[in-house]
Amino acid sequence: MKQSRREFLSQGGRATLAMGFGACGAGPGEETGSAPEDSPERSSEPAPYTPVEGTLDEDLFPRGLQIGDVTSSSALVSLFSNSESVRLTLLIGQNDVWDQEREESFTVEDNRLHIELDGLQPDTAYSLVFFSEDGQSHSLVARFRTALAETASRKIVFGATSCMGGNWPWPGLTNAASEALDFFVFLGDTTYAAASTLSQYRQDWAVVMSTQGMVDLTASTSIVATWDDHEVANNWSMDSIGEERYAAALQAFRECLPQREGETGGIWRSLQWGAALELFVLDCRSERSEGQYISNTQMEWLKSGIQSSSARFKIICNSVPITDMSAMIGVAQAEDRWQGYPEQREEILRHIEDEGIEGVLWITGDVHFGQIGWVSPEGQVGQSAWEVYCGPTGSFLNPVAYYYVGDDPQYEQVIYDYNWVRFECDPVQGTIRVQHLNDAGESLSDHVLEL
Repeated sequence: MKQSRREFLSQGGRATLAMGFGACGAGPGEETGSAPEDSPERSSEPAPYTPVEGTLDEDLFPRGLQIGDVTSSSALVSLFSNSESVRLTLLIGQNDVWDQEREESFTVEDNRLHIELDGLQPDTAYSLVFFSEDGQSHSLVARFRTALAETASRKIVFGATSCMGGNWPWPGLTNAASEALDFFVFLGDTTYAAASTLSQYRQDWAVVMSTQGMVDLTASTSIVATWDDHEVANNWSMDSIGEERYAAALQAFRECLPQREGETGGIWRSLQWGAALELFVLDCRSERSEGQYISNTQMEWLKSGIQSSSARFKIICNSVPITDMSAMIGVAQAEDRWQGYPEQREEILRHIEDEGIEGVLWITGDVHFGQIGWVSPEGQVGQSAWEVYCGPTGSFLNPVAYYYVGDDPQYEQVIYDYNWVRFECDPVQGTIRVQHLNDAGESLSDHVLEL
């Protein structure tokens, strides 16, 4: 049973959070020692695969591989190559060894290859590598894991970050790559584009995708991505950029971070990991208009989706916070987040509360500091909802976090450092362990949320 904030705090919840994973006590009406066991872990995987032929050629394959939006049976793959034709080898991890599953040749057009691998097995480790047709050169090897079957459940571990405008070569992403996560979420401002045409956007993305941290991360796991403003233009709107520039920015974005189209062809979409977790990926930029933060269509999709979801956890991937930040910065720049659109903000938060939807966690980027806290002050709609700020990985650190010395109970912890966030989701316990980790992999925060 989900606790209200008042119940949570009165039972020593803040102290429990500070102690980290495994510190959660018995819930209301439960005797100590009667809690369910942890969710099962994922099955073991083989050691990283090393090709037995050819040599790594970073001139022929300069940006590694990107795998996006995996399902229980398929995955999207993007490759940039200076070869006109390539040969894919796909391997499946079984019994701690890599067995070759298929081999197929492709023609590369305009240096880019985009394919969908289908017929995959659920919750299974795969590796893939591309070779030149003569077999003398190969790309980096990329590893990923498919999503769980519809009714399956286990502990899910994923990462997230945002805002990558500096701090190259993004050592935090290299650190995250060592985790071999189930997937990794980019929450916006992955590039800081200074562009207006497709070729210019592609040039900006070329820098991002060839940076060492990004190359390392995308070789280690699949990715899920949404955008914020800097993938297109600072604080952009459709009125300010027009349809042609929008289409160019969207194409370049999807070429580098492969993703499935949403119901209307846009970015907002959902991805399910069995009965354990469902991701709701929002687009909080392109639909802003006439006092609306997102379109009515996206709002109804979100409300219906989280209510009908069979997953234990509903993770809402949000590029700009829904948290009411009044106690920290007042209404400064409120027009650039949910707080500046109070009717829609209340609509979604009220829906979650009125329908008793459990397991909802908001994750976000944009503000250039890490945070974990309640979405709203006590006594307001959203008071029992959590939001986690992820990143920045590279953009300038926001001095708001440095100078904030308040002890407002709405903000559990504020983090002034480069970071990415590790989420460990236990559907049996109903808990998510949240860790902000710095570039060296050292813990900046460690909290367990009961959802």
